[in-house]
Amino acid sequence: MKVSTNSVFISYSARDRAFVERLAADLKAKGLYVWFDQWALKVGDSIVDKINAGIMSHDYLIVVLSKASVDSQWVKKELSTGLMRELEERRVVVLPVLIEDCDIPALLTDKVYADFRDDYSRGLNKLLDTFPGHLFASGISRTTLGASSGNVSVDHISRANIADLIRKPNIRE
Repeated sequence: MKVSTNSVFISYSARDRAFVERLAADLKAKGLYVWFDQWALKVGDSIVDKINAGIMSHDYLIVVLSKASVDSQWVKKELSTGLMRELEERRVVVLPVLIEDCDIPALLTDKVYADFRDDYSRGLNKLLDTFPGHLFASGISRTTLGASSGNVSVDHISRANIADLIRKPNIRE
């Protein structure tokens, strides 16, 4: 069962939890539906079942790349599941996020990644530009856009229109 448009599952090593907590909160604040184990798993849940359902029901799998994550068996399994979905669905599913120098897994070497190593904001904006509509990086949420722009359809807005919307008062949250 599909959760919603622009939903993400975050795959990471527990050693990178501080970074992932910040990333998950920022993505959620920009209007994305985020599956983050710390928010999704409850006492008594089957970890394997919940993770599998999370990966399969979200549009994208963000894999946080670090020295710890590329050695993590959990991350390897989650990445493998995401890459299989890419093959089956013939679309981009896996979104690599690089947070430190590490050995990039061979199956990701041809992918463009969001680079958070030197500048978190730049990495976040590059990641947000991936999502349909490109509204997130410009600071316009879907909620604000719908409330402020009358009958404008979010899916039919171009980057040129975004610049005009930003200039209007009360558009930014």
